[in-house]
Amino acid sequence: MMKVTNDFYRQFEELNNKLDSLLKENKDLKKEFKQEKEELKTTITSLEKSIKEKDELIEKLLNEIDRLKNQINKNSSNSSKSPSTDTGKKEKSGANLYNSRKKTDKKIGGQKGHKGHSLTKEKVEKMIEDELVETRTIYHESNNRNGKDVTKYRIGLEVNVYVEEHIFKHNPNTEEKIPKEFYTDVTYDNSIKALTIELGTYNVVALDRLSDLFNVLSKGLIDISNGTLVNFLKEFSLKSKPTLDNLENDLLNKALMHTDETTNDNKWYIRNYSNSETVIYKPHKNKGHKQIEEHDILTRYTGGIMHDHDTAMYKYGSNNYECNVHLGRYLEEIIQNVSEVTWPKDLKELIFKAYHDRKVLIKKGCKSFSNIKTNEISAKYDEIISLAKKESKNIKSTYYKEKALKLIRRCEKYKDNHLAYIYDFSVPFDNNPSERDLRIIKIKTKISGGFKNINSAEAYCNAISIIKTSLKRKINPFESIKDIFNNKVLFAN
Repeated sequence: MMKVTNDFYRQFEELNNKLDSLLKENKDLKKEFKQEKEELKTTITSLEKSIKEKDELIEKLLNEIDRLKNQINKNSSNSSKSPSTDTGKKEKSGANLYNSRKKTDKKIGGQKGHKGHSLTKEKVEKMIEDELVETRTIYHESNNRNGKDVTKYRIGLEVNVYVEEHIFKHNPNTEEKIPKEFYTDVTYDNSIKALTIELGTYNVVALDRLSDLFNVLSKGLIDISNGTLVNFLKEFSLKSKPTLDNLENDLLNKALMHTDETTNDNKWYIRNYSNSETVIYKPHKNKGHKQIEEHDILTRYTGGIMHDHDTAMYKYGSNNYECNVHLGRYLEEIIQNVSEVTWPKDLKELIFKAYHDRKVLIKKGCKSFSNIKTNEISAKYDEIISLAKKESKNIKSTYYKEKALKLIRRCEKYKDNHLAYIYDFSVPFDNNPSERDLRIIKIKTKISGGFKNINSAEAYCNAISIIKTSLKRKINPFESIKDIFNNKVLFAN
């Protein structure tokens, strides 16, 4: 009996020890498992963070790819880039894309029945009759088929150098003084100064070449330094101020003004203020209200302003009109790059179809669409915007989705400004006149670069304002320049 009891206790003790060992081992395993679990949670969290970062990077890279592809594919049909920057295959783009021109079988050049612009015999004889030109008669002998004398004309141009000798006779009884322009012993006549402004400013002839041109035409008698040529421009700019005041008054008194700006060598901004007869150019260093207020044109203007969705303009004028050609380019950008939507094509067709119909009615003497027609166009516009909001959810590219949503918000917010042309046919459809006025600035930039300082920029802008306004009014700009050098004030209303 004693033996059994001892064996029982011994076995019990062994089992108890074994249980303690197992409990301890279990505790260690639980601790180890908990540690591994924490490590796995940390690893999973780290992996999830890494995956999220990689997903964000992939999305960012995909957006960058879309942006770069969009940048490469931009041309005059889907952006504000000029047609001169288009590369590759020459297809119908730019202006041709929007004015409904269609390819025909007609040959290139003047068409039958079209009034020509060449200098005819009748025009020359009228010039002679009106004594506009010197006539030199030269006789020849010829066996003519009709047995009669035949008259032919040949037009030429001569450059003659002359010197004016100005003698200021001393008279102690007069208060007259020698004019400032004669302070130096030798000066240049206004004809040379005017030609300098015409060729140097509008035709963008470099100073070195301009100096060489005068030297060649005068057979070496005239040798003008670059500094003197620059001084001609400064003098003209100063003398043109009263005429520029008249141009500002003309702009302020008209019901419509076009405006836009461009950069000159990425150093200066040049803004134009235009109507059908007048244009003024103003330089400034930066964009914004401050510069516009310094120009002090829009701040005094009370008419309608046509611009290229420049929201800064909404602070000025009584009405603001949006350029629909620019809107068409932005719509074309979505059309070309986003296959998931149809609304941009619908909206583009709507606004340009209305423009085409408007031109037809203008030829018939109409001044607006009927109320039924305008309500129809307006309702269709709203319908397309509603469709745009729905379709935007299908766009996969976040880059283009953001661009599309931005364009949708613009079209919705500025609907009345875009459609103003359907209610009043005097409201322009686009801001193309501003683009045409600013083209000379881009040409100047490509050929001779930017300006050294604000004074040279202002002098150039003053000169080109006079020249371009003269051209708009079909006035010989060379004569306008000479008149201003002769202290005349032009373009008075």
